[in-house]
Amino acid sequence: MAGWFRSRAFRSAVRHAQRVASDGAPAIRILSAASQRLEGRPAALRGLRADVATLVRLARAALARQYRLPGRLLVTVLAGLIYFVNPLDLIPDAILGIGLLDDAAVLGWVISRLRKDLGAFRAWESDQAETITVEATEVSPTRPPGDR
Repeated sequence: MAGWFRSRAFRSAVRHAQRVASDGAPAIRILSAASQRLEGRPAALRGLRADVATLVRLARAALARQYRLPGRLLVTVLAGLIYFVNPLDLIPDAILGIGLLDDAAVLGWVISRLRKDLGAFRAWESDQAETITVEATEVSPTRPPGDR
C-alpha cells in the first residue's frame, strides 16, 4: 500500500512542493488546478472531497500568510495536491476505474497527517467568517430634490 511513497511520481511531487512552498505564483496555479479537478467530482474521492477542498483553502491561506502553518506541513499539503493534479503519477489517471486510486491514497495519507491542523483551520475559518470588518466612510449630507 505504501509503495506510492517510494514512487518516482511522489518523490517528484515532494521536490516540486519544496520549491513552490515559498513562491506564490506556481503554488497558486497548483491550488487552482486542484480546485478545478475537485469540481469534476472524481468518484474515487467521494469520502475525501470535503477534506481535500479544506486542504486547498488551508494552503491558500498559508501562502497568503493569513494562516500560520509550519513549512513542513505546507510542503506535505502541496505535495499531496501536486500528486493529485498530475495525471501521470504511479497509476495514470487515464486508466478508467483505478486511475485515481493512488491519488485518493496519497490525499488520504495527507489528510490523516493533518487531521488536527484541518480542525484548527476550520475553526479559524469559522471565526473569520463571524468577524465583520467595518470601515468608516465620510458621507456628506444631501438635500432632498426640491428642498433648496
